[in-house]
Amino acid sequence: MFLTQVRRHNDQELYAWATSLLADLKDAGSTFTAHYIGYGQWTFGDENEYKDNIINLKNLISKSGKTIIFCFDFTLHDNRKEIIQIMEENKDAELLWIGAEKDPFDHPRIDCVFWPADMLLQNKQYKNFDDVEKEPSEQRHWISTSLGIRPHRIYTASLLKGLGFDETGDLRIKTVSRSGKRSPLVSESLAQGNGNAPDGIPNLPLYVENKWRMSKEIKDISPESKRGYEKLIQRKWWGSSLFLFSHYMALGFNQNNNAANFDKNLRHLYKDKTLEVVNETSHGYDPVFVTEKFMNAVIGLNLIVMNGPAGTIRLLEDLGWNSCRHVINHDYDDIENPIVRCENAIRLNSKLFSDSEYCNNVWKENIKILKDNSEWAREHLYNKILKNCEDSIKELA
Repeated sequence: MFLTQVRRHNDQELYAWATSLLADLKDAGSTFTAHYIGYGQWTFGDENEYKDNIINLKNLISKSGKTIIFCFDFTLHDNRKEIIQIMEENKDAELLWIGAEKDPFDHPRIDCVFWPADMLLQNKQYKNFDDVEKEPSEQRHWISTSLGIRPHRIYTASLLKGLGFDETGDLRIKTVSRSGKRSPLVSESLAQGNGNAPDGIPNLPLYVENKWRMSKEIKDISPESKRGYEKLIQRKWWGSSLFLFSHYMALGFNQNNNAANFDKNLRHLYKDKTLEVVNETSHGYDPVFVTEKFMNAVIGLNLIVMNGPAGTIRLLEDLGWNSCRHVINHDYDDIENPIVRCENAIRLNSKLFSDSEYCNNVWKENIKILKDNSEWAREHLYNKILKNCEDSIKELA
């Protein structure tokens, strides 16, 4: 059915759904070539530069007719540019991109269908978990977790520390490429935080320019974030305990035992927390990309402030999530500038971060909504998204 298959661990149900859908399209008379890509950012590239399992995009997209690509993962900016270039070079080509990002392409011959497979991957396992038993902390009531080091996570951690909010929460983040022995199961690039660790870069503007590759936005960096960054890089890691890639990989092969990570590692961290900064994978000017990180926070019954691309909150609300706008200010979600978005996500909700008693009371008053959100995520979201995808794909293909 697929000319190219890069499978994802634990993807059996989603793979079966995709193959069944393609069979229906063929039975209905549609003609196309199809590919199934489990790891977007690790799969596309220049085979002369990379040696391991790299797929040349030019070999995926047919020069004429329709190509259907299922992409489980986020894509890199250069990948998206290359796909646009390929389409421009092949005027008879049509592409149906069924991917985990929301509308990653703006091109007249590319149709996009939002398929957040990474968020749905282990729905069956999440459904079987018991609720997290909560006893809110009066000292450290919020949490921010980060396994991989990414610029928006470093920036937000710097701001939280610069504002002094780390005194009332569990800020968990590494600041160096490697904090311990590298797991033999994880790639060098992953072990080194994708090359985004501060690693001694002396100030935040320089870090933003070198690692986030932004320059005009540097003027929007706040004094508090600059001071917080200087404190942040004084230690290799922050948090109530150190969590390494090797710990994550030990849960299951190929980074996909996210449900086990929730049950074995996050559950006990969530038991006394009421507010979470969800540090998503993507940020900057990237398309919306939602993963298990959001699912963990919802099932963990936390109030949520998102650290992700613009429009993330609106997209999730459209899917049925109650973001608690009546108590959390999500106006940051409409801000395009990544630095200003990070700043506003925290500052607009400063009382929730700084005042444990206030935040815990807000949480108690809204626990029914949070439990309804957990039920929505476990019982309804999976089928709703796949139904939306199926309807859109059949119409477009």
